[in-house]
Amino acid sequence: MLAARWRVPVIAVALLAGTVGALVTSITQAGATAHPRGRPGGSATGTARALRLAATSRAPLVTDAVPRKRSKRGLPAPPLSAAMRRADAVRQAQARAYLRRVSPPAARDLAATQRAQSRDYFCGPAVLSEMLAQLKVVLPQRAAARDLRTSRSGTDWSNSRGYPVPRVLNAHQKRHIYVVVGLPWTPTRAQIRRYERDLVTDISRGRGAPIAGNGYEVPGGPHLVGHPPGQVIMHWFDIRGYSRSGAVTDYEDSVHGAASIGWSGSVPAYSSLSSAVVVYILGARGYVW
Repeated sequence: MLAARWRVPVIAVALLAGTVGALVTSITQAGATAHPRGRPGGSATGTARALRLAATSRAPLVTDAVPRKRSKRGLPAPPLSAAMRRADAVRQAQARAYLRRVSPPAARDLAATQRAQSRDYFCGPAVLSEMLAQLKVVLPQRAAARDLRTSRSGTDWSNSRGYPVPRVLNAHQKRHIYVVVGLPWTPTRAQIRRYERDLVTDISRGRGAPIAGNGYEVPGGPHLVGHPPGQVIMHWFDIRGYSRSGAVTDYEDSVHGAASIGWSGSVPAYSSLSSAVVVYILGARGYVW
């Protein structure tokens, strides 16, 4: 989380120089079917490996430095690498197949694992620590910060090393493979429905897996509960559950109890918001699912 650090955002769009042949083949084959184990007769192991590689493939630089501009009006979704677009297509097919087979509960929450971020720019490391705790893995914030390469500008959405948050999540656990979804500043109704579907799928399937939201809050737009409405705030947060079949999002906020943030006292550890509002907060960044 970073607030009131007025910096020009560094959003450099670079074309992916090339994709590893095996990655292209595995993801393309897996994308041809909605079956979670890939194409009949294909290799589930190969598909899983390809999905994990997507988070480590070079991507356009999109930082979480707080911009000087106090509005995100007109900003498109962050550009994704070709490998990540293919990986998300596979995950979307798997989600649709899952929801056709089962009837998820109307509400479910994962374990309450909120941790106060130890520095004002440590929302990314705190979220990694919270999410991995829900996946039964211990990772202190300092270790997470090293793995993420977090700087005083925060934790990048993407960079030359790939996508830091899903890359580190995938490296520390084997239960769930994380990919990203980018959102424009004004998400469509279809994108809101897609988020609700992704949310219900990840939280309800098996033992459940949390989602990381990358919020981009601006004056005049929606903010997370307790966040100062007049500030531009870039903030990673742990999405741990849902109710009303995905129409409401339950999340935990590492600002609560953070001594380095002056307004932390107004922020609850656990909150709920309409999923439509959450998607608008994620606009111009997105989520890791």
